[in-house]
Amino acid sequence: MKKIIILMMVLVGYSASAQEVYTSSGRPANAKKKEEKQKGFDISRLVVGGGIGLGFGDITSISVSPMVGYRITDKFSAGVGFGYQYLKVKNFFEVEDFNTPGVYHYFDYKATITSASVWARYLVLQNLFAQAEYEHNFMSYTEPRFSPTGSGEVVNTKVKYNAPSLLLGVGFRQPITENSSLYIMGMYDVLQDKYSPYYGRIFPRIGFNIGF
Repeated sequence: MKKIIILMMVLVGYSASAQEVYTSSGRPANAKKKEEKQKGFDISRLVVGGGIGLGFGDITSISVSPMVGYRITDKFSAGVGFGYQYLKVKNFFEVEDFNTPGVYHYFDYKATITSASVWARYLVLQNLFAQAEYEHNFMSYTEPRFSPTGSGEVVNTKVKYNAPSLLLGVGFRQPITENSSLYIMGMYDVLQDKYSPYYGRIFPRIGFNIGF
């Protein structure tokens, strides 16, 4: 009789342990459920990154665009971004000589653009994502104008303006480690403000992310 009781206890204990389900990582599934129930800020879901752009020649362009966000779900992230760009275009302005009609002088276009943005990104497929981003741009450039004194001297006058942009696009990411990736996007400004730096064109964006 003792042997039967001991055998029954062993079988009950084995049955209870057999009901414990393990994930592919080797951890009990109920541990994963406990993790999923945890709420609040999770630092492991932070997304950081950005892009750097360089271009030289008749058009010189230098830009940086850091960003930070939060992975709300495994497929959906949102956050904020900042940008700075220096732009120079050789011989952009053509100004007729004040004292010699028919003779023209050429001056470079020099501008700085700073921006602030909010963005949302959704992972459509494993490496394909869609992004929407509202960006407001603050631009400042110098424009050659004749001196108001009537001397005929050309002086550089600073001009400032700002413009909103609503950027929509799709991108492809290429993982480089378990938690980081490179990406390339094609974006289009649907607002098409006449002062937008993205006016009338689809533009590419290349960068990197940690956490997405």
